Amino acid sequence: MGIGRLRCSVINVTDLELAYEFWSQVTGLEIIGPRDGWHGWLGYLGTKDPWKHEIILQKVTDAPVEAGMPTPSSTNPVHLDIEPDNGIDEAIRAIVALGGTVKKPPSLYPRPGSHGDEPPIIDWAVMQDPFGNEFCLVDELTEEQSAAAMAADAHTDHEWRLAAGVTNDGGS
Repeated sequence: MGIGRLRCSVINVTDLELAYEFWSQVTGLEIIGPRDGWHGWLGYLGTKDPWKHEIILQKVTDAPVEAGMPTPSSTNPVHLDIEPDNGIDEAIRAIVALGGTVKKPPSLYPRPGSHGDEPPIIDWAVMQDPFGNEFCLVDELTEEQSAAAMAADAHTDHEWRLAAGVTNDGGS
C-alpha cells in the first residue's frame, strides 16, 4: 500500500492558451478550466461530467525549455500531485523516512485573507525525492474545515491548519 495516490500531473507553461490547445490535442482531454486560468495562473484539462482534472497547467514566468534545452529553474517543468491516504503530516513523515525532504512546509491554499473572502480549498506541501525532483502533497478541505480556518483568529500556517483540523502536530 502506498502513502497516497496520484491526483494529477502539473505542467509549467508560459502561455495558458497555447498550453490548452497543445495539451488538449495531445491528450484528448477537455479544457475544463477557465480559458484565462484560475486566478490567471492555473488551467485544467480533464472531464467535465463528472468534473475531474487530470492535468493542471501552471503558468510560470520563465520557460522550462528553450530551443529544446532545459533552462535553470527553481521548479521542475513537470511534477506530480499526490493525494495522501492519511493526511499531509503522516505522508511527510513517511516520505522523509524514505529519504525525501520537505521543500515547502504544509499550509492551506489560498491562505485565509490572501484572496479577499475566498476560502481555502486545499492543504498542501511541496516535497522533494532523494534526487531533488519536486512533487506536491494535496488534500482537499471539506466545507467545514475551510469555514473553521476562515473563522479562526490565526496568523500562521500552523494555526490555520490546527483550526481546520488537518493537523494536531505541535510544531511547524
